[in-house]
Amino acid sequence: MTMRVTVGIVARNEEEYLANTLKSLVDQDFPREEYEILVVDGDSQDRSREVARQVLEESGLQHAVYNEKDYGSSGLCFARNLVIDNSDPQARYIAYTDADCVVAPDWLRTLYQAVEDSGEDVAGAGGPRLIAPTENKKELVINAFITSLVASGGNPAFSQREVPYLESIPNYNAIYKKGLIKKFRYDESLVISDDHELNYRLHQAGYLFKYVPEARVYHRETDSVGQFTRNMFRYGFNMTSLLRKHRRFFKVKVLLTLTMLLYLVLLLPLYLLLGNLSLIPFLLYLAYAILAWGEVLIRTRTIYSFLVFLLMPLQHLAYAGGVIYNFLTPQRRV
Repeated sequence: MTMRVTVGIVARNEEEYLANTLKSLVDQDFPREEYEILVVDGDSQDRSREVARQVLEESGLQHAVYNEKDYGSSGLCFARNLVIDNSDPQARYIAYTDADCVVAPDWLRTLYQAVEDSGEDVAGAGGPRLIAPTENKKELVINAFITSLVASGGNPAFSQREVPYLESIPNYNAIYKKGLIKKFRYDESLVISDDHELNYRLHQAGYLFKYVPEARVYHRETDSVGQFTRNMFRYGFNMTSLLRKHRRFFKVKVLLTLTMLLYLVLLLPLYLLLGNLSLIPFLLYLAYAILAWGEVLIRTRTIYSFLVFLLMPLQHLAYAGGVIYNFLTPQRRV
């Protein structure tokens, strides 16, 4: 049989979750001789590479485990390009998921069939990010908040709504036509917005991304408010890098988060100048937070849902801080 798909996993210090991720990939409802698994490790300081080798050697699947450091560079984009460059020559598709995800047994078959049946104008296909089962209530709430329809502005990637196409397919749940991403490649100068930038260039070139709600991926999340805040700062930081390269990438949420930060800085003089009228934006924001909290409460049914009232301002302020920090220090990486 011909090799059809290379599945790439990018990992760094993911010893805790990586085994479950790989076991879910090993147990796919897909001909075992028709896909391979490549793991690219970001020079982990834990046992990630050992765990990956152990699981994959026992699987009998074609596989390889790489360490970025051995190839002279680092970062998500470099790692994803390493998957492309080392994929089996016969593979026609490259699929990605994250090292802290568990994929459904029919995940690969569902994505493969979707892109196989598509036209030449389709570059790839992707599915939703669903919440991984957990007993950790803080992780559950943070994950529910991130994937909230209210907080995300109705992002279909965080649901299983029926929409035909997406502008971008997140690489925790994606498959691409190998020939296309081998040509376009990931921009290795970026830090974490690897899939957004690649998908943007493909979209600008006229390609579409099929949305496949049946391709289920269950994503883990941090249970640390501090780590959540650092992640949001990094997202904002890398958004500035994207804007330098593609001005059309500017999104309303960037303007809104920067406006919120400016509003808080100027709140006292605005209050002295306008009185209670200056509090209207704050009250609207509070109403928005209450809507997000209500959704998270319904989904999690835990008292920890009140974390939303901390997570929402932290998300927006950290994101805005990352945008500004990169603007002022463009040579830095975080």
